[in-house]
Amino acid sequence: WDYMRLNSDTSDHRWYLLMILQTRIFLQIGEVIGAPGWAQVIIYGATCAIPMEGSGYLFDFCQDRDQQPYALYVFSWVFRNWGKGCPIVLRWVQMYGFFYVFCFHFLRPFVAFITKRIPARCRTNTWAAIAFSASQMIGVLMALFHYPNLVLESGTGLQWAWLEMSVAFIQPALIALSMAAVPFNLAWWGNTTLGCYVFHFYFKDQVGIWAWSLCDFVTWDPTGFLLFFLILGLCAIFTTILGPAGHYFLLTPALLHPRIVKAMAAMPKPAVDLGARPRSSPFAVVVASLRACIEIVAGGSKFGESSNRKKVVK
Repeated sequence: WDYMRLNSDTSDHRWYLLMILQTRIFLQIGEVIGAPGWAQVIIYGATCAIPMEGSGYLFDFCQDRDQQPYALYVFSWVFRNWGKGCPIVLRWVQMYGFFYVFCFHFLRPFVAFITKRIPARCRTNTWAAIAFSASQMIGVLMALFHYPNLVLESGTGLQWAWLEMSVAFIQPALIALSMAAVPFNLAWWGNTTLGCYVFHFYFKDQVGIWAWSLCDFVTWDPTGFLLFFLILGLCAIFTTILGPAGHYFLLTPALLHPRIVKAMAAMPKPAVDLGARPRSSPFAVVVASLRACIEIVAGGSKFGESSNRKKVVK
């Protein structure tokens, strides 16, 4: 317990997985009850504005240190703990979830709408360079005049939500537009960013030690360029090998699900006694429940596809 109450110092990025799980379940419920996309966005956005305790949290089980250690351990393991508590609901995480729900319903139609209206003269390498430069300039200006972000880091300072949310959307969008002009296939790195993001926190201390060792190794280089390229190479190794390995580990349920379904469908069906009352074995119930959970979390289900097909302009 002495370690677990500080475990987020070394492994904190599971907040993103919890946010994805929460929003997926919310979207599944909205699909089942037939709620329109705009209503889902409003309902989820309302959760970001509800009154919360302290700096924006609710349901902190670890505030009561008199609870059993095993209970404190489990809640800290699942909901993160920096030594002060393990709240289940955090306003800043809800803000990311709100953005996820909004993009799920409206991003693809918006992109399709804009794509048809971009003039051909703007689809050049020059405009790609301008987009990249503008993205970097936005980052520099935010770092100089606004850092740190309040809404997206601690759930406070809601008066800055318009600025932080718009920059968080525009800056990566400009990067994506600029990278579209790169004549190389970067799908391997682009498709495995989830694993790189979630798992880099586990390696950050060790990688820092490696970087210090590299500094000592190339002290003879007066220019410092060699160290710069060595550190870039270290980052390239992580994003090429270690990050993708973590990515596919996270996607194991999604990758195994179709194979399990196919194997179960190929299993011989037992003879059925028409006079007997059909019963579901506990094992079958557990398998069906796990399959439903995997479909919701991993995206293996068809929820959202029917409504999105109507929205996407082909």
